[in-house]
Amino acid sequence: MNKKFTRRQRWSFFLMNVASFAIIFLLLGIIIFQLVNRSAYQETDSTLKDTKEHTELIDQEVKRYKEDPTKFPVEQENETEQPSTPPDANRFNTQIILWSSEGKILNEAAFGGRISQLSKLRLQTDQLNDVQTITIDDSNEEELTFHSITQKYQDTDGEIAYVQVVANVNQIERSLATVQKIVVGCMVFFWLISIAVSFFLANRSMQPVLRSWKRQQEFVADASHELRTPLTIIQNSLESLFQRPNHTILDESETVAQALNETRRMTTLTTDLLTIARSDSNQLLIKKEKTAANAFLEELVKPFQEMAALEEKDFQLQTHGEKEVFFDRQKIHQVFVILLDNALKYTKEEDKIIVTSEFTHKHWILHFKNTSAPISKEGKKHIFERFYREDEARSKQEGGYGLGLSIALEIITAHEGELTVQDYTSSGVDFLVKLPA
Repeated sequence: MNKKFTRRQRWSFFLMNVASFAIIFLLLGIIIFQLVNRSAYQETDSTLKDTKEHTELIDQEVKRYKEDPTKFPVEQENETEQPSTPPDANRFNTQIILWSSEGKILNEAAFGGRISQLSKLRLQTDQLNDVQTITIDDSNEEELTFHSITQKYQDTDGEIAYVQVVANVNQIERSLATVQKIVVGCMVFFWLISIAVSFFLANRSMQPVLRSWKRQQEFVADASHELRTPLTIIQNSLESLFQRPNHTILDESETVAQALNETRRMTTLTTDLLTIARSDSNQLLIKKEKTAANAFLEELVKPFQEMAALEEKDFQLQTHGEKEVFFDRQKIHQVFVILLDNALKYTKEEDKIIVTSEFTHKHWILHFKNTSAPISKEGKKHIFERFYREDEARSKQEGGYGLGLSIALEIITAHEGELTVQDYTSSGVDFLVKLPA
């Protein structure tokens, strides 16, 4: 693969991951800010509404004002009547303000030390009965922020026109500012970490692409190599025929037979290559149908039993029970033929070939065993790879290309099954096929 393209693709993955993390952290931060802001002011606003609806405190303030407007409120320990307030109401920062119809504060004496700030309030009647945010600029101290709710008051003598309940929220704002700094700091910190993670993910994302590209290059190279040999033989055979135009077909029967034999091998090879290409592009269609599994197997092995008998090999079929299984008859037939053909190719006279079939609750399990030479530990790791042949000379002699087991694995995988290889006793091979039942 072109290094420039690889580098560009890696940077593309990296930038995409960084942008994705940034968007996720940004959305997370916005959601956190919204939830914190809403929950932070919720209790204060609830207190204001409770004070407005439960008028005992308002009536007490009005009564105190009318009795002595210049007197500060002092709790009497022996006072028998206490206003009934909701148990969850927090009045610590809450102040009740009585307004005249002209917009004058009537109960300034009740403000105590807060008179310098609260006296700067102005009556606003445009949003009665709704919670509002009010800001007061204080030249000596920080800007003061209040949440307030204002309502009309039905006074018997008409002196009090409006009642306003205010609550200072500066402490909440300072807490929110601290929370926001912490959240922003955490977002930036983890986003910086995500840059390193993005670089790691970009490299990881490129690995399958590079492996696929390398596999494709190897596949093309191996296929070209395998096709070159039969094509060369066919070409040489045809050229030799042109060099002897007076010879009859009988005279050149050996040359023609050789060309035909290589043509058949090429046909098999191209069919296998087409199967693999379809599998790589997810076009390996599986048409499952309900089939009596052991009956299907018994019919399939008959010609192989006959060939084994002719070659003086012991072929045993061991089936246990019967069950109907869903699978693609044609493709599973191809898998079993590949496994049985290999067993016949790589066994000698008096060797054993044993095929067993049994069922579990979830699987149809088959063993294709033979007593040929065992496969090496390294060979087991690569035996299902395309064009892999542990014994190169023998494979070519037998006419194999190293594609059979790779195709078998592709078909079994498409059936959501398993195909593995293991040793059979001390000398032999056991191919295990597990299909969903």
